[in-house]
Amino acid sequence: MCRLAAWCLLLALCGSAALGDDVADRQRARRLMERVAAGGAALSDEEFEAVMAASHTDQVEVELVMVTAVVVDRRSRPMTGLTRQDFQLFDDGQLRPLAWFGEELAAPFRLVLLLDVSSSMADRSRTAAIRAALLPLMRQVRRRDRMRLVSFADHGVVVHGTWRSRPMSLLAEALAIERRGRTALADALAAAAELLAPSPLERQAIVLVSDGLDNASRLAPSEVAEAALEVEAPVYVLALGGAAREIQARRDPGNPLAGLADIARQTGGRLFLIGGEDEAAEARAAALRIRDDLRHQYRLAFRPPRDRREGSHRIEVRVGRRGARVLARRAYR
Repeated sequence: MCRLAAWCLLLALCGSAALGDDVADRQRARRLMERVAAGGAALSDEEFEAVMAASHTDQVEVELVMVTAVVVDRRSRPMTGLTRQDFQLFDDGQLRPLAWFGEELAAPFRLVLLLDVSSSMADRSRTAAIRAALLPLMRQVRRRDRMRLVSFADHGVVVHGTWRSRPMSLLAEALAIERRGRTALADALAAAAELLAPSPLERQAIVLVSDGLDNASRLAPSEVAEAALEVEAPVYVLALGGAAREIQARRDPGNPLAGLADIARQTGGRLFLIGGEDEAAEARAAALRIRDDLRHQYRLAFRPPRDRREGSHRIEVRVGRRGARVLARRAYR
């Protein structure tokens, strides 16, 4: 047999073996999903990874909704060591069994930094406030973590480079961006959500830095919250304002900060106000909260009913521990 013919035969045999492996993997994934659908045992980590790998072939129907949850106590500190039995998940008011459960402690995270560069953020005091708000967060980024910078104003949304692991260089670039135009906050949030592809085994979040004065968006805040929900990413808002604006945001539903607070709440994130009497302490407290949330996430997966209606569906996650409060997204589509 000539050398070329021998190579062709070898490639054919390897391709046949790989095809056989793919078929076996898909068949196993189907059996696992059928077990879950029948109310059987939840997926192990290894089984979950096998199902997700098979789903990328577009030949295995995997209907799993992922929910990231952070559980905190009355002092807003993360509660660790919880088990699957501590959680209940309700889909449109109906209790659903968990198809998979995991607690992330050491995995790296991906963070999109979404920076308002409109003219209202242009003066020197705002630049100093941005640096003060972000510096403590940058110090919490570890070597394996990844960040991406996105800036926005009414002239568009700009993605600055690819994923990177050098937070201080990213901060320097963020501070050097020219600030002009009006704010298109809702549009920018929708664009940032698209950068975070669904990744069940990675921790992800969006950190938005803005004064909240949205005056140029084409999308309504409710549409932005829907876009963020689709990628399962919590949105953490660093709003540059002081104690007076916090009071105003609580008392006046029409205040722009009320809209930001709703986006954070609906996506399982938080709103922080930076720029009071002790700006440095506020920024450091916000950074530590975000760090703790990202490093103490619980991941839940459930299978929705096949006959569900189109549109949004409410999610509620409950934890059977005294004083527990859950931060998790509140809807899916």
